[in-house]
Amino acid sequence: MRRIKAAARARAQDGKMSNRPLILLLVDDEPLREALRFSLETEGYAVATRPDGRPVAAVVVDEGDWRGPVQGLPTIMLTGDAERLMRRGVSGVAVVEKPLLDDALERKLSTLLGKIPPGETCPARVG
Repeated sequence: MRRIKAAARARAQDGKMSNRPLILLLVDDEPLREALRFSLETEGYAVATRPDGRPVAAVVVDEGDWRGPVQGLPTIMLTGDAERLMRRGVSGVAVVEKPLLDDALERKLSTLLGKIPPGETCPARVG
């Protein structure tokens, strides 16, 4: 796992990922966060795990880490119980159910973002 993290960070520092849509990944659980980071980077996205002022294309947040909608950004919430979210009145977010199977997150991101071409991002900045 450390080798994978190091390789991903080296690619990011190389600038090879700088023209990819940036996904803000708000997940406190480290194993889940690193698995999602790897998956998203493999699919062609750049990933940040905390706001740093760069333009963000979308936010992916785990239900347990959600503090409210991020204004002006497409947001995907990962949850184990979508019906519970509806009962709680959570709205304004796209939902992907856990466990994450196949490419459900990538499909949802592609749909929300209209598959942003490399080099372009949404104008919203977080952080």
